[in-house]
Amino acid sequence: MSAAGYVAVDLYDGCFLYDFDAHRMRLIDLDEYRPGPFVLDSDRLPGSRRYLSPEELTRGATIDERTTVHALGRTLHHLLDGPAGWRGTAAERAVADRAGRSDPAARHPTVAALVRDWRAV
Repeated sequence: MSAAGYVAVDLYDGCFLYDFDAHRMRLIDLDEYRPGPFVLDSDRLPGSRRYLSPEELTRGATIDERTTVHALGRTLHHLLDGPAGWRGTAAERAVADRAGRSDPAARHPTVAALVRDWRAV
């Protein structure tokens, strides 16, 4: 959807199924996409605080593809962090960490860039 100019809204771990053996994730449920980028005209977007980026909680902030990257990075962490600790490699953690950074400029610039980095590890 990002290639068509849309930004995910309310994206979280429950939207995905992850196959740990195959290292493959499938999107199974997403409530909302909006044309983007857009400026947030409310106090926050819907969704769980543990997945929301700082800009999704800031009236007047720009919501764009880097916002979707943040949600995907947080999702990777929640799927791969468990009671026994991180289940991925150090390289995978680095990719997820970058995607979930607070500063949008420090994240992967696009979903495609995040996927490319993830596949490279």
